[in-house]
Amino acid sequence: MHNRIILPLLCAASVAFAAVPFSHDEKAIAGTRHRDEEKSAPIVTTFEITHQKNDADKLRFALHVTNNTHKMLELRFPDGQTHDFVVKDFAGKEVWRWSEGRMFTSAMRSETLKGKGQTVFEESWNTKGQHGSFTAIAVLRSNNYPVE
Repeated sequence: MHNRIILPLLCAASVAFAAVPFSHDEKAIAGTRHRDEEKSAPIVTTFEITHQKNDADKLRFALHVTNNTHKMLELRFPDGQTHDFVVKDFAGKEVWRWSEGRMFTSAMRSETLKGKGQTVFEESWNTKGQHGSFTAIAVLRSNNYPVE
């Protein structure tokens, strides 16, 4: 019964993200770059979905955000919410959103990533009672490097 939800979700995520890590290149970083950095995005993101070993009804979502440059990089957020995870059913109807019912500060905030540094945003979804095929979406809510 648990395989009904876990396998389709893991398969969909594997197909969507297995080929190449999604990267975002909306704004260039000021200053000089090394020759190899000119061709690559300053931010590289990967999205992982794993089954938690200690709880059969939980899936762990992890959004990895990597600074692909050798310089410090600032991620700016419009409020206290840095990320979100959303699960939709086969028809596109939202089944679960991590931020639903949570409160975040209204103050802008930023997070600094060292050169080649990484940060990870992780949350869990309790799949109990859910059946069918689902699509998982990870969102980085950065003003200067938004990713979905």
